Amino acid sequence: MSGSAGYRPLTKVLHWSVAVAFAAQFAVGYLLDADGPGRGRGRGRGRGDDPGRGRGRGGEDRGYEVLGDDPLLTAHVLLGATIVVLGAVRLARRRMTPLPPWAPTLSAAERRLAHHTETALYWLTFVVPATGLALLAADDDAVLPVHVAAQAAFFAALALHVGLVLKHQLVDRDGLLRRML
Repeated sequence: MSGSAGYRPLTKVLHWSVAVAFAAQFAVGYLLDADGPGRGRGRGRGRGDDPGRGRGRGGEDRGYEVLGDDPLLTAHVLLGATIVVLGAVRLARRRMTPLPPWAPTLSAAERRLAHHTETALYWLTFVVPATGLALLAADDDAVLPVHVAAQAAFFAALALHVGLVLKHQLVDRDGLLRRML
């Protein structure tokens, strides 16, 4: 299902859908942690002088409600679920369809790097949302470092993945990016 020169349309749509969903997810996640008067969200900040607990609503401890009064947190959770579903579909498609041949301009070392970063990104497509759910379920910011570490690992793998593509696009000028556009 993948052509010799690049990936098929459904593979491309799934790839870029996951990328867009992650970008939106991180934007919403960082908005949750933004400091501001009366925000009461993010790393255990409560309302007023109360430091809050867990996901930090302050005051009474109601826990997380899926369609509760925190639309940013709800959007964040729904985006996480969307990422898991898209990731599962993408992984299933990857398992069922052959990849196009390696781009001839990739060296053996670049092929290994591409393979390892893609594998890491597939894993992290599930690990980042899972650690976020663990953070909500635990209702305790002691889990936060695990979620942040998963995000850092995601950004490191993404930087290597994008860096390799940019090297081929801007330095080697071999059109590698066209395979996924």
